[in-house]
Amino acid sequence: MLKFRSTLADIARRAAQSLAMLACIATLSLAPAEAGSLSGTYVLAPADIDTGFSVKVLGRGPVTGQFQKVSGTMILNQNRPEKSRVTVDVDLRSIETGSDRITDFLKSSAMFNVAKHPIARFESTSVRITGENSAEVEGVLTMRGQKKRTRLSVTVNGETSSSRVDFQVSGGFFRSLYGMEAGLPIYADKVNLKINGTGRRS
Repeated sequence: MLKFRSTLADIARRAAQSLAMLACIATLSLAPAEAGSLSGTYVLAPADIDTGFSVKVLGRGPVTGQFQKVSGTMILNQNRPEKSRVTVDVDLRSIETGSDRITDFLKSSAMFNVAKHPIARFESTSVRITGENSAEVEGVLTMRGQKKRTRLSVTVNGETSSSRVDFQVSGGFFRSLYGMEAGLPIYADKVNLKINGTGRRS
């Protein structure tokens, strides 16, 4: 049972991760000027996003997983990064853990309750530049009817042009804030997220 609960935390992570990815794109306005103007609207498609999550477990390795369907829209402003915005939707029904039993449990009403809350959403509220190609993106993550603030770290990678931006996002959130307390404290409260993706100009 505890194992199922930990997986829940993992799923929550993924959601946050996918959302985080979109937030990352918002910080893409940090990319070097020589790459060309990045200002504009970009689409983040499921095929261009690799979202991963992990939750530490006492006495053994972490629980990991992924979300297969994440999508969103990014509006970047290279000259005024703080005005960049991103909205990302994560289909919690697309969660994959490598175990049918665990995946089904996480989708049940005891955990994510995907029948009632199938989508998790991240909406950015601010962007703060932290380096030549990095920034912190703050926003609101909505899951299971709960809205909580989340902070993500975004880095713009090499393959960036006027038509695409490649990025990496890292961060996390505390699942207990969303009512997902199963497995605590054996399964950590914090869900760590790591996302790699590409935004394409629409």
